[in-house]
Amino acid sequence: MELSQLPLVLLLISNIYSGHTEEKTKPKVTIKPAQHVFRGETVTLRCDTYAEGVTSWQYSWYKDGSGNAFSVQEHTFGSVTESDAGKYSCYGVETEGSRTSRRSEEVTLTVSDKAQAVLNVSPQTWLTEGDPVTLICEVYSSSTGWTFSWFTETVSSGNSNHYELLSDSSRGAGGNYTVSSAALKHTGVYMCRAERGKPAYNTWYSNTQPLWVTGVSPPVSLIVSPSRTQHFTSVSLSLSCEKFVLA
Repeated sequence: MELSQLPLVLLLISNIYSGHTEEKTKPKVTIKPAQHVFRGETVTLRCDTYAEGVTSWQYSWYKDGSGNAFSVQEHTFGSVTESDAGKYSCYGVETEGSRTSRRSEEVTLTVSDKAQAVLNVSPQTWLTEGDPVTLICEVYSSSTGWTFSWFTETVSSGNSNHYELLSDSSRGAGGNYTVSSAALKHTGVYMCRAERGKPAYNTWYSNTQPLWVTGVSPPVSLIVSPSRTQHFTSVSLSLSCEKFVLA
């Protein structure tokens, strides 16, 4: 081979090599509001593919390894059921061209029965006026995207129970409702509920938790009679507890 032809041969080899080793883009599957959802929720699966120079893709989906589950970029279950659970993946084909993507990683959608909120109290349910207390609301086996509301249980004239939203309760993602200084009015039975999504999906009401708030006890003092720092055996003495009431 003449030396002058060597650069041309190297260029051809380089082009062939790069053409065979061009890595395909890999799509990504997202599930909203979460991968673990509950029967009746609205759930959206979305496939996103990014590749330089490609503006439009046609998508195909696999469910549990079988193709042609659906062929849109975004698919929504209006009211998901247990039959929709499974492992989902997708790939894309360029709409105006011949490029194809790789197949995405599988993402598992889990569908459970009705969600259950669980209420706990910290540090305790028996309180003295002025003590802080926090109601902690959680959704069993799921922690994504929930907002929370807290209620007190009331009894109507017909002896049926009703749930009244706490007037100072604001919905939030934290799951905590804190009373910084408990008062007698906070005595009662409490429960919570969580919601997420649009349209809103509500959990069942949680278990109930009672709070008992008592007044501040006046100070007491132990009285030893006779009053001395040292006592001897066989000598009688008396002990009494006195309550001091502030005037």
